[in-house]
Amino acid sequence: MERRAMGEEAGLRAPSGEAVALRRAIPDDAEALSRLRLDLLREIGNLADDRQAGPLLAAIRGYFAPRLASGEFVAWVAEADGRLVATSGLVFFERPPDAGNLSGVDAYVMNMYTLPPWRGRGVATAPLAELLRFAQASAAGGVRLHATEEGRPIYQRAGFRQTATEMELRW
Repeated sequence: MERRAMGEEAGLRAPSGEAVALRRAIPDDAEALSRLRLDLLREIGNLADDRQAGPLLAAIRGYFAPRLASGEFVAWVAEADGRLVATSGLVFFERPPDAGNLSGVDAYVMNMYTLPPWRGRGVATAPLAELLRFAQASAAGGVRLHATEEGRPIYQRAGFRQTATEMELRW
């Protein structure tokens, strides 16, 4: 597993003084990624009743473990003092090709989350940049995402534009 220090030029370090490491997530990260996703869902109001936390955590874990192993879900993480402090995620989806996307493949950024004490320090930028490099090297014609208000500036700096074309129907 390749690990590299990130933000050393900016002095981005853990409280221990260790440089924050950036690496691609592995199946052994499924538990930590699941807990970070649960934190994200709580924060955005998607987990109103904490009695749902146990079953939801199990379902999330059941998603991440096999998909990290198969490559269906790709993530880069920031690690400090042996603990994940930020995560990212990318999935690909296919649809019929069109004039703007002859492969019909698009990428979707999801599960971007940074622990609150680490926000505003540039920790989310490096995992996002790795995801975008990975997506650009693939057959994907573009990358989509849904942003929180707090995350929007990070994506805008990376070149994303707001669109008003997506709609959703849920059962």
